[in-house]
Amino acid sequence: MTIQEIKNVAPAIFTTSPSPKMSNRYSFVPTVDIMENFINNGWELSTVRQNGKGIYGVHELRFRNGELPKVGDTLFEAIIKNSHNGLTTLNVSAGLHRLVCSNGLTVPTSTAEQFNVRHMGFDSDEVKRLTESFAKKLPVIQNSVDKMMDRIMTEGEKIQFAKSASIIKWGMGEVPVSLNLETLITPNRIEDNGDDLWTTFNVVQEKFVRGGVEYRTNSGRTTSLRGFKNIMSVNGMNTKLWELAETFV
Repeated sequence: MTIQEIKNVAPAIFTTSPSPKMSNRYSFVPTVDIMENFINNGWELSTVRQNGKGIYGVHELRFRNGELPKVGDTLFEAIIKNSHNGLTTLNVSAGLHRLVCSNGLTVPTSTAEQFNVRHMGFDSDEVKRLTESFAKKLPVIQNSVDKMMDRIMTEGEKIQFAKSASIIKWGMGEVPVSLNLETLITPNRIEDNGDDLWTTFNVVQEKFVRGGVEYRTNSGRTTSLRGFKNIMSVNGMNTKLWELAETFV
């Protein structure tokens, strides 16, 4: 991505001061400095996202490092999340990018470390330390993925997974009775045909994050699942679905 392309998608990355609503006690960390430190230490920027178009909002950068091996059918990523309006602290976590569907996952803290930096600084030495830490955690992540890939599921177990995932999706709300759970476990592409837990997890995750599945509300209105646009919502759903998948191993 060019600098202009990054600015068009996530202008907050290049913001040089915090929101005027923040107090003098707020310690500002420019995201562009973090981005440059990662790039200078061998990481390549893969994607950027932002909530809204303002210059202070929550934004996310995903980096890849060619020296780190693939995990199953996915690439390992470092996820940087930051804001300049106090909505989130600087956060660095592990992620996976599945090649089959170009879908991004967030690895929960139970599997991989997550670093919360309370807006103090994140220099080149910190990036090196982080890279070493992620490298040490890769076998743990790989082991979790391997277990999911080895776990063959019955059709009934797939339906149960979809049902449990739907309860997570609707939170405290009521899951629509007309929601076809079989649709949730039906792959969008041939490459996703399979009965293992890893495939089932990814198929359901994509349906919820990207949306598009039609159903009727409990009042009888025909509608479709809305995909997640908010960075926090995407990461939260990813993490909860991963944790659900681990209960099926």
